[in-house]
Amino acid sequence: MIDIRSHILDGTPCGPDSFAESLEMCRLAIADGVKTIVATPRWEAGCAEPPLPFDECLCKLKRLAAETHGALSLKLGFALQFSPELPGLVERHGSILTLAGKRHLLVSLPSVELPTEVEGVWKSLARGGVSVVLSHPECNTVLRRDPIRLTRWVSGGMTLQVDAASVLGTHGREVQRFALECIRKFEGHAVVASNARRSYHQRHSLSSTHKELSGRMGTRQARSFTREMPAALIGDSVRYSSVRSSSTRGLASRLRSFSPVKALTGES
Repeated sequence: MIDIRSHILDGTPCGPDSFAESLEMCRLAIADGVKTIVATPRWEAGCAEPPLPFDECLCKLKRLAAETHGALSLKLGFALQFSPELPGLVERHGSILTLAGKRHLLVSLPSVELPTEVEGVWKSLARGGVSVVLSHPECNTVLRRDPIRLTRWVSGGMTLQVDAASVLGTHGREVQRFALECIRKFEGHAVVASNARRSYHQRHSLSSTHKELSGRMGTRQARSFTREMPAALIGDSVRYSSVRSSSTRGLASRLRSFSPVKALTGES
């Protein structure tokens, strides 16, 4: 399996407190069946510089790879909180911001609102050749009330990254229901990631999520969300084109059946 969102780097927001804990997270992932991790330190909105210098991030990844003796492929990306400055950050820093240095930018929205600039930022990033991977859309109350907006974004080329914890019901039934609905409706345009952080628990593991999805929709579809689509995002362009084209033909009819869900109250 491939995990495209993981806070495994120590010294970063949501990351572990020490290199030893970072290494333990890697070992847990290996035991869980993960072969590749994209380390995605959280880049907070409004910050012009990375949470940890780029060179230091790469050095930590190199050290983790050495300590795991090649059992884990480690790549760099960032989980960027939404801000109007995203296009400028990409222009300034280039592909080091994207997942594995390719063309997909992992972006998260605030949990209880949609910024007024959001549509313009998506268009600006697209003009610059960058595709957005929207992180845990199931946790945004506005998108749960207005799934048609999410449908429009996916039709325009966006990919969705759903959290393993959401699929497993950790954040409640409403979030779980919307997460599963996104996965069903946007097959070929969605991936599942651990969003692992310093308090990593095995019940949020990708293997548990793969098992859950296999029971709900079959092994082939589960493999698409945990292996094939993540592989496509981090560089397998041939497979990516194949997955996207085969899914797009039936996408419109599936999206028409997207049922709205009620929002959760009291979220932060």
